[in-house]
Amino acid sequence: MFLKSLLQKVKTDEVYSRSLKEYKLYDVNFAGLVISHKWRREYNTKMFSEVDIEKWPRKTTYEFFREYEDPFFNFTASVDVTAVSRFSKSNGLSFSLTALYYSLVAANEIREFRIRLMDGRLVEFDRIHATQTILNDDETFSFAYYEMKDDVLEFDRAGKEATAKYKKLKTFDVEPDRLDMIYYSVIPWVSFTSFKHAGRHDKTQTVPRIVFGKMFDEGGRKLMPLSVEANHAIMDGYHVGRFFEIFQELINAPEASNQTSVV
Repeated sequence: MFLKSLLQKVKTDEVYSRSLKEYKLYDVNFAGLVISHKWRREYNTKMFSEVDIEKWPRKTTYEFFREYEDPFFNFTASVDVTAVSRFSKSNGLSFSLTALYYSLVAANEIREFRIRLMDGRLVEFDRIHATQTILNDDETFSFAYYEMKDDVLEFDRAGKEATAKYKKLKTFDVEPDRLDMIYYSVIPWVSFTSFKHAGRHDKTQTVPRIVFGKMFDEGGRKLMPLSVEANHAIMDGYHVGRFFEIFQELINAPEASNQTSVV
């Protein structure tokens, strides 16, 4: 009776909705009741829908690469951060958080950056967020979680609070069960030209990884290395290329693009 009343209450109580997500009650029977996919999408705070593979233009490509032992590919290139560096400085914003925000805006605009493999099926999240490496005072690093916001000012404010919080926690255990993420790293000491991640050779891992490098001057402009790693079963070079293009457009005119266009 408790579970029946709990499930009934979830329909009007967002707190219980979060609890269901945290305990992973996905499409399973409890006391004879089924939490359906549509119901979960409507009431879950981390919304997603299942991808209809038969209608997905990448079906053949997905099926080709999904059995690869190493389906991951990586692009590394430099982006022009002259304008966004000036923008963040003049507005008292963290450059790192500003770059993180606009990269999330760019990623959210591309469907394939929001698709994940979950329990053997493909799902598309409505919005994705970030975890990112942070440097601790003892020269070790740990992870922090940054929730996507509707504008860069709000993201910067919340991001600074998150950084302070997770610096105290000093943990790698940050939202470990969530897939509506991109994994970010920051390497501010090296203007790298290639990058390789540590990994467990898990071909079902479909969360993209993005790395920001050290800014450098060239021809009167400020440039920054950017690395993107993705699972080829989920996206192709075209999608990563579009990410670079959209991100560059956003940071070229940050004043005009300081609000997200995703739901």
